Amino acid sequence: MSVYISGVGIVSSLGKNYEEHKENLFELKEGISRNSYENHGFVLESYTGKVQYDPKVPKQYQDETRNFKFAFKAFEEALASSGVNLENYKNIAVCLGTSLGGKVAGQEALYRFESGDHRVEAELLEKTSVHHIADELMAYHGIVGASYVISTACSASNNAVILGTQLLQDGECDLAICGGCDELSDISLAGFTSLGAINVEMPCQPYSSGKGINLGEGAGFVVLVKEKALAKYGKIIGGLITSDAYHITAPKPTGEGAAQIAKQLVAKAGIEFKDIDYINGHGTGTQANDKMEKNMYTKLFPQTTLISSTKGQTGHTLGAAGIIELINCIAAIEEQYVPATRNVIGTDDFPQNFVYNKKKKHNIKNVLNFSFAFGGNNSGVLLASLDSSLETFAPEEDLKLAILGSASSLQKDHSSFVQYEEVASDFNDFKALRFKSAVPPKAINPAQFRKMDDLSKLVAVTTAKALEMSQINMKKVDTSKVGIVFTTPSGPVDVVEGIEKQITTEGYAHVSASRFPYTVMNAAAGMLSIMFKIKGPLSVISTNAGAIDGIQYSKEMMKNDGLDYVLLVSAHQWTDMSLMWWEQLGYNSTDYVGADYCSVQVLSRHKTGDNPILLGSKQLKYSNKTLHEISSIFDRSFKELISNLHLSPKDIKGIVWNERKKIDSLDYDFLQKISEQYQFPNLGQGQFNFSSNGAGEELDFITNANLSPGYYLALSYSKFGGISFAVIEK
Repeated sequence: MSVYISGVGIVSSLGKNYEEHKENLFELKEGISRNSYENHGFVLESYTGKVQYDPKVPKQYQDETRNFKFAFKAFEEALASSGVNLENYKNIAVCLGTSLGGKVAGQEALYRFESGDHRVEAELLEKTSVHHIADELMAYHGIVGASYVISTACSASNNAVILGTQLLQDGECDLAICGGCDELSDISLAGFTSLGAINVEMPCQPYSSGKGINLGEGAGFVVLVKEKALAKYGKIIGGLITSDAYHITAPKPTGEGAAQIAKQLVAKAGIEFKDIDYINGHGTGTQANDKMEKNMYTKLFPQTTLISSTKGQTGHTLGAAGIIELINCIAAIEEQYVPATRNVIGTDDFPQNFVYNKKKKHNIKNVLNFSFAFGGNNSGVLLASLDSSLETFAPEEDLKLAILGSASSLQKDHSSFVQYEEVASDFNDFKALRFKSAVPPKAINPAQFRKMDDLSKLVAVTTAKALEMSQINMKKVDTSKVGIVFTTPSGPVDVVEGIEKQITTEGYAHVSASRFPYTVMNAAAGMLSIMFKIKGPLSVISTNAGAIDGIQYSKEMMKNDGLDYVLLVSAHQWTDMSLMWWEQLGYNSTDYVGADYCSVQVLSRHKTGDNPILLGSKQLKYSNKTLHEISSIFDRSFKELISNLHLSPKDIKGIVWNERKKIDSLDYDFLQKISEQYQFPNLGQGQFNFSSNGAGEELDFITNANLSPGYYLALSYSKFGGISFAVIEK
């Protein structure tokens, strides 16, 4: 059984759609130009892969970010080209990779807030989250299903395709729409400029001069199906993620993390390196990346495997890079040509199988697409033509996840290994608990700890505590068999806002080069891999429903990558602007007390002793539903999961959800009535005097509370529409 590509859509600096992009790609058209950017009187001139028009979208989306508009157009084209009817599918998964999400809208809101405007309209604030774009795409099409917004910086959309493929193969969805998007932004331009990573002289020269990258923008989507009759563009064979566990920005010079992907994918497919016809490399134009890649390819692959980077035409599109380059791979299969690396100079010592400055006719069946990211996150996707003999990797049989240890940074009485302070707003009635300090345990290098941002520190000490409780000695396990799933509603908002404010006073070229790497959503998780030498897969999802959304992802990692352990890490951070955000979006200041928070569950495929077991979970995302419709959606999904576990609703001894996350929301109203509807007592009632805004306190409570043996239901909900739940056996 294979996963087929039935639809493709793309917006890039090379074209408004797939056909235009493909034509300009192979004609080696220039998609990078010199553009000017301005912020508070500071001007930056930079070569960028800018989309030189504003995509047309329906009237209700005219005020959306360019990032949303790119995604909308690519999403629509992918669906239209696929020929699928969404009404024919009951379980749809949308997997979106993005580094920025709504951060450009967030910058506008921040600048208004800093100027003294404490009434920024809710319509703008809703657009600021990383997961907003996926929420709106699903709402526009009336999709009820799962949403995974992956934010692992420059590998995000490659990782989205990997997850969508695994969910399909695992029967967790019957249609997966996977892609990525990112727009040019002040924070990216300033950050990479401060790092000295941008080629300021000309369009970038991958695998050539090493003078640096050019940033770009755009979006792409593919529609993945299991029906061979709908196959049009090829098939996804599988993918893999690894971690370098080396450095927050630089790739490991040996390239072993990237090489491990190639080795495992080739072995799992039952082929040899010579059977890979084409590799679309990451090829950024920086010396560190390009040297590592060239060495790795030369060691592993024969001269018959042709290699190129297409960033010399589109620029580095960050979270969209993986999907845009995967679509370039689809174009290569379709046209039987390898797209060339543009702008190459000094070709005398260029490897013979690197294609440059002119496309090359080639027999192409099996293709590798590589993406790498900050934090040492490596990902690779193996795809093939429809006439290739390869089939999509099958996952192992279903498994249950044992919780070996669970720790949280904040207890009901505020006692913790983390110190907090209570902060009250001076412009409204909200108050919140702010991370103040923590002493790193012996497992953490104190010098590394001091350099990290506060969210990474909070995550590090909580993870160390959970590992201690699990009794796993990370120095004695094969850390390539350990994965990390990081879920967050906020990401590192404090350092993001700090960089955005610094641009207004010091300009693009003078923001903090040491702090910028911590602005990406996967920074804290990347630091975990570095500190604990974890070399297995790492991924990050942005969600307002918390750790429960990470359970299925953890299971897919465990099953598809043969892992022994997964660290399910969830974290939330707030800033002064959050106090306004909560008020304007209808949070209740009497009940809601926000908190910097982290919870960590150490998951294992093997149960020892009386560990709690995660039996199953479900994620429901939707929009514009009545209370009756929400009740029906939940009831159908809940009973289906319970039935699959060979249980009945009567077997559930109690539920846990945090009523302190009180919002003007029909989802909240439904959860308030769920105890009465199903006769489930809410064991979490009165147990929380804070809310993490969706970062996993429910799982930690069930794991560590003194509950009698039996089955329990953890629930969380999204302010933006959706309920997630999990069944746990104690």
